[in-house]
Amino acid sequence: MGNKLSLSIPAPTTFRSPENTRMRVHGNTKFDAKKARLICERLMLGESMVKICNDPRMPNRRTVIRWLADPRRVDFREMYYFARRVAVETYVDEIIEIADDNSGDWEFTYDKDGEINGIKADNEAIQRSRVRIDTRKWLAAKLVPRIYGDNTQVELGVTGDLAELLKAATNHDSGLPPPIEGESSEQ
Repeated sequence: MGNKLSLSIPAPTTFRSPENTRMRVHGNTKFDAKKARLICERLMLGESMVKICNDPRMPNRRTVIRWLADPRRVDFREMYYFARRVAVETYVDEIIEIADDNSGDWEFTYDKDGEINGIKADNEAIQRSRVRIDTRKWLAAKLVPRIYGDNTQVELGVTGDLAELLKAATNHDSGLPPPIEGESSEQ
């Protein structure tokens, strides 16, 4: 059979991006502090992790998840969660911008000669804006529930014996059970 022509694809590290920089190697999980910081900066600006990790100069999602799960990377986890928290504030600001922008809410209607004869609501654009707002509200409520969640949690900090609290609240002890033997009863 003689000499076979060997065609092979170059190793991933030899691929270059349009800017002539090396592209990521799949499976490389070595922590890179500079890229980790860049990921967090891009998250704070509202970019999704999917979009960031699809950038060929950035680590893939599996690598970032491994960094987050690595017990030695407490600093990266804190930076990541802070970036997510800042992104929520960006989303909240965007809600107002989307709600106030009515530029795509209306469309012209035309007659058979191509002349404008009226204006009607563009329901598709309005519904898309609603979905964008609802998505940002949902993310804010899930990522920062204490501030943007639907349920508020009230903590009263009440301590002490229930019978004594009820007695103090009513200023009399009628209807309360008798004191337990061995405990003093203040009257």
